[in-house]
Amino acid sequence: MTILKQKLAGGVTPALATPLLADGYTVNTAVIPQLASFLIQAGVRGLFVGGTTGEGVLLTQAERMRLHEAALAAADGRVPVILHIGTNRLDTTMILARHAAETGADAIAVVTPYFYGMDEDGLAAYYETLAGAVPDMPLLLYDIPQMATNGILPELFARLGESIPSLAGIKTSRGDAQIIRRHIVAAPERAMVLVGNEAIALGSLAMGADGLISGLSTAVPEPFVALTHAFANGNMAEAQRQHRLINRLLPCLPAGARIGGIKQILTERGIDVGTAVPPRAMPDKPIWPVMVEMMRDT
Repeated sequence: MTILKQKLAGGVTPALATPLLADGYTVNTAVIPQLASFLIQAGVRGLFVGGTTGEGVLLTQAERMRLHEAALAAADGRVPVILHIGTNRLDTTMILARHAAETGADAIAVVTPYFYGMDEDGLAAYYETLAGAVPDMPLLLYDIPQMATNGILPELFARLGESIPSLAGIKTSRGDAQIIRRHIVAAPERAMVLVGNEAIALGSLAMGADGLISGLSTAVPEPFVALTHAFANGNMAEAQRQHRLINRLLPCLPAGARIGGIKQILTERGIDVGTAVPPRAMPDKPIWPVMVEMMRDT
């Protein structure tokens, strides 16, 4: 966990878009090496596979396993690979956890069970049981209550830090900076706080977050790499400049078609990742040319 934290700290880990074949449901493993190399060459610190941007919860168990194996092979040890394995059932999540351990993942991330509400004791039992099945695998909690119904409050984070020796940190995608601040305060010394809300990325780093996990950075890694590099080197003016650019780029993603927009940008940049999983929408206008002009003007 110490090595993982050192490798990811102070940088951005893109939430990898999942390349799909024309049917919209089958992982196109042939494109994953191209996407991974594009991101690694851009200077990212790791790869977050099968998360929200990666549409992991929309894929079958078999396709998730194919995705995980292909991503690990494509990274080839160049950067850490975190596999998101969360599902709505404990038994299925445990199958994916054991598969991640067998295939050599650097860590797993697990979103809370979703749709049905759960209390803190239920969530604690879920994560403790899961961690017990793969005790040597670093575990990242995935906190995104705006999508999952259930979230991970700082008090639960601290509680699990005491009961789960393999707890390596949390990926929080909340928009509430005060809760992120409390996550940072609650984090065990060994654990990291990785932030997914791009609009408050710089503020989160300034409060003490260890790094970023970003969906847009899977298609446009450049300003995120520049932001984290500038911040790590104490160049606040440049970090602020890159953060202003990121907040100009974010509205270019169509409302209701964020994942489709990210995938379209990648295709427009020469990496054919296909469509979003149906029935998620795809944009009807080019996006990357507009972003290029914004980046030139900054």
